[in-house]
Amino acid sequence: MNTTKIFLLRHGQTQWNVEGRLQGQKNSPLTEVGVQQSIQARKLLEQFEIHKAYVSPLQRAVDTSDIVLEGRDVEVVTSEALMEISLGSWEGKLRGEAEVLTPEQYQLFLNSSEYFALQGAETFQQLQARLVAKLDDIFAKEACTNIMVVSHWIAIKTILAHYLDIPLSRLSEIADPENATLIQIEKDDNGSVVVKL
Repeated sequence: MNTTKIFLLRHGQTQWNVEGRLQGQKNSPLTEVGVQQSIQARKLLEQFEIHKAYVSPLQRAVDTSDIVLEGRDVEVVTSEALMEISLGSWEGKLRGEAEVLTPEQYQLFLNSSEYFALQGAETFQQLQARLVAKLDDIFAKEACTNIMVVSHWIAIKTILAHYLDIPLSRLSEIADPENATLIQIEKDDNGSVVVKL
């Protein structure tokens, strides 16, 4: 049985992660911890051949990818479809500030993501649709290879919800992916998908 493996990776820790700021599609640099996390991910991936990488163009994801793939001759494709959820006016704000500004939307964001509809931001449904379309495209294009995908916190949670067949209404049940940890999503010739957390 031929299998296509996606090694899904959240970027390393950033300065805004430490400060508790909502990043969305804005950039924040990796911390020294984030660099070390990325080096650890590189060591974990050493046992696998990586044939290609698809990476969010946000700088924290690109920097993580560069560290993980250091010393390897791997083609890297950046894709806007892998970016984090757009959070509109919340981007760059502390979580507490977002909560004070729009308390109802903040609670929906945390606990009832299927109803989240902040003006100027993406919905979770829109986010999931673009990410799943991209991963389905990667599975189709890169059959029988090992692919690294570098993305983001909420983006990865919506990917997992899709492949684990968990509705967005239960998204909070999925553990937040740690910075620079690897998740394997495997698809075989029959289209069966296995997620290894």
